[in-house]
Amino acid sequence: MTAARQKLTSAARAGAISAEVVVSVGVAFGFLAWSSTIDVDPMDRRGQVSGLAALQFRFAVLAAVLVVAMLVARRLLAPAHRYHVGRIGCAAVAGLATSLVAGGIAVALDGTRTSLWAGGGDYEWILDWTAKLWAGQEISDHYPPVVFWLIGAWGRLTGQEHLFALKDLQLAGTALFGPAAYLSWRLVLRPVWAVAIGVLAMLPLIEPVKPYPQITLVMLLPVLVKFLSVLRSADRLSPRRALVSGLLAGVGFGLLFLLYSGWYVWCAGGMVLACAFLAPWRRGWRPALLLGGAAVASFLAVGWVHLRGLLAPTGGTSDDYFYFDTDTEPTYIAMWRNDRPADVGPVWPPIGELGGVGVFTLLLAAGLGVAIVLGWRHSIVIAAGACATSAWFLRMWLASEQWETQTVRLYPRTTAVVLYCLLVLTGFGVMLAIRHWRRRLYGGETRRPAAPVGLLLIPVLFVLASAGSATANRYMPDERVDHAGYFAWIAQTKPYPDGRCSRWGVAHGCVPRSERQPAD
Repeated sequence: MTAARQKLTSAARAGAISAEVVVSVGVAFGFLAWSSTIDVDPMDRRGQVSGLAALQFRFAVLAAVLVVAMLVARRLLAPAHRYHVGRIGCAAVAGLATSLVAGGIAVALDGTRTSLWAGGGDYEWILDWTAKLWAGQEISDHYPPVVFWLIGAWGRLTGQEHLFALKDLQLAGTALFGPAAYLSWRLVLRPVWAVAIGVLAMLPLIEPVKPYPQITLVMLLPVLVKFLSVLRSADRLSPRRALVSGLLAGVGFGLLFLLYSGWYVWCAGGMVLACAFLAPWRRGWRPALLLGGAAVASFLAVGWVHLRGLLAPTGGTSDDYFYFDTDTEPTYIAMWRNDRPADVGPVWPPIGELGGVGVFTLLLAAGLGVAIVLGWRHSIVIAAGACATSAWFLRMWLASEQWETQTVRLYPRTTAVVLYCLLVLTGFGVMLAIRHWRRRLYGGETRRPAAPVGLLLIPVLFVLASAGSATANRYMPDERVDHAGYFAWIAQTKPYPDGRCSRWGVAHGCVPRSERQPAD
């Protein structure tokens, strides 16, 4: 192959990747913008149902148009171009996946400029630190700084107060869950499986109130998988390629670390051991060390602004926040609800069918078994397994000490890590099983052509529509304090800093400051 042909191939590859990024992000923000035109009273249950149904109708219209367009394009285009149609279609599905949830949050916040939680809870000090940082004052460096940069920069760009800018970032962050998962998993998976595994696995982790921690986890695992796969083949890398690959990996790890660093604690031990065992020490120790050293060096260069705060003697905070999840049976990871019980009932976790273990957990165990049997040497199985195992050991160790130390040390957050890894492993096990079945049934010269990608995406779109509606419904305004909908209720009923109320808040308990009776 000539140098000109290689250059053309690289350019075409870059163009295809750029197209996936643009389509995925563009569809996410486009559907979110369309959702903002829905006009209902989100404080009334009939208005909420009407809004959810309007979102579903628009989602169905776009999904149908997308599937038909993919089928027509497959029919008319040459075989060489069909793969690119599939890439674009899968990228669009990823954008639709979580923009549906973001659209639901836009409906829940219709008529108010305030963000979910209205600046309460953790956002009290996050907004305070953001104001100090952008006022030129020094703040603590033990918390990842990207959130402060984003809130301040968007507020300055749009001329909004930080509290109002936060609403835009919550909506955008929620919409970007799907594209973030899809584009990250495209590092190691083909388009259809990046949707079927990466996007579906992240559905339980969508958190509109604080989207940036979970987006970090969704992206971190595939980046770890990619790094591990490159490290395992380091003996085939030239010194220059090893150096560049290590630098890029370290920068990626560093940027995610600055977005949210907590997941590194749970995953680091397992990944370090996996890298140590799988690096080609006998036949490629020099490029392996060069790759790893460059990754560590660039990670420290990017992440030091936050890492130095964590390593300082006063860098950590004493976590003594005991909530419902800290009283949960410690092996239960089938459902992660953050710190909101949301009317879970008198028995939690729910009593399972087999020795107290529910069907969902049994399916995860079965998926894990299939992944191990068919792909125990694959980097996805090793990386996800290492992260889940590391998080599991730390979870049990920290939970076992909570009585003695009277601290939580954030161990319930390992639920998200273990659940996400098991979902990924189950999806990967299904992928391997389908490939194994097709090879056995249609192997050799008579292999049956695969179904059109457009048709394969129909069941995925159905799951995404159902999950998106269920997730958005949880965050519809609700005056119950322990309900996830309370975040939107507060946003609608709490007066703005200038004393005014939201459009719908006055009818549901918000009293403008100018109309309040003076205190006795």
